[in-house]
Amino acid sequence: MSVLTIITPTLIVIMVLAFLFELMDASFGIGFGTTFTPILLIIGFTVYTIVPSILTAEVIAGIVAMIFHALLKNVRLGQKRAFRRRRRRKAKVNSLPNSEMAKASSASKPDEAESEEDIEEEIIIEDDNDIEIGEFDEIKEVKLENGSFINKLRNLTTDTKIILVLASVGILTSIIAVVINVIFTENVYFNLGVKIYIGIMVLSMGVLTLALRKMKMKFSMKRIIALGAISGFNKGLSGGGYRPVTVAGQMLTGREGKSALAASIFSKTAVCFVAALAYVITHLFVDRSIGEAISWNFLELAPFLIIGKTLAAPLGAMIVKKVDSKWLKVLVGSGTIVLGILSLVRISLDHYGIWEIIEKHLTLELFAL
Repeated sequence: MSVLTIITPTLIVIMVLAFLFELMDASFGIGFGTTFTPILLIIGFTVYTIVPSILTAEVIAGIVAMIFHALLKNVRLGQKRAFRRRRRRKAKVNSLPNSEMAKASSASKPDEAESEEDIEEEIIIEDDNDIEIGEFDEIKEVKLENGSFINKLRNLTTDTKIILVLASVGILTSIIAVVINVIFTENVYFNLGVKIYIGIMVLSMGVLTLALRKMKMKFSMKRIIALGAISGFNKGLSGGGYRPVTVAGQMLTGREGKSALAASIFSKTAVCFVAALAYVITHLFVDRSIGEAISWNFLELAPFLIIGKTLAAPLGAMIVKKVDSKWLKVLVGSGTIVLGILSLVRISLDHYGIWEIIEKHLTLELFAL
């Protein structure tokens, strides 16, 4: 079905839904691709059209969201900042008897210069969180040693390191998934297996996020690498399954909610760009190899998704800034569980032929508008 044959009200519905689902995704990590793909299938589009269009739209909207997340300081990019803090030591007179305390107080002179023993100095590093400055603290920024390439990498903020790892690993696995998807796109068992796999994984991440929300987890970069590999593969395979896995997964590794949501936007945009490019190249190669004329129909949905998603991206960044971190885990976990359940229910309905009836009924309703 070509977009040109869809009546205008349907296009408006698609753009409005894209706005709403992007708002949920940008605010709480409830994956846009994972939730919106079934809606587009109901309207009558195929996976062949949906996945590359979603990937392309997420690149444009992701760039807008990145700008706002950076401006609102939901994520810290670049090098860590180091400061030398001079702090006045606490007086020890509290441990003396009252009479001795009075003597110590009367013996001190107001204009007496403070000795070096009364001051402690330390170097503190500002990374994920703002440094705490006391009333009498003196703060002076100092430069970190960046002589070698290794030192430069070591001195990157945690947010920057995670974005680079998620993006680089995710790009590699998404390319593999894209090639697999294009080759087996007509295989019924393959498509069913992908849907079941994504549904179970998303549901599991949601359950774990809620179950372990009060547990203090030690941060591990190895887990971040695993998250990048799995989520990138999901994105290239189905157009979804990235944000629910990376956001919930980061929280399970001890990451704060706002940083996890913002970092996943940056890495997802990079992964989507490469995956979308891989789709274009793979489709062009397949068209040439079978002797067909080059067609761009697989991107026919992209313009309408871009409009809805781009309008919602800034609002999502603002919501992330305002929502309390302790509630983000609950919202992300609950939303991810609901998403996983709905995905598995949809698969069951499809298996028993009920989904096809729903698709036909809703399609007729849309065309009756």
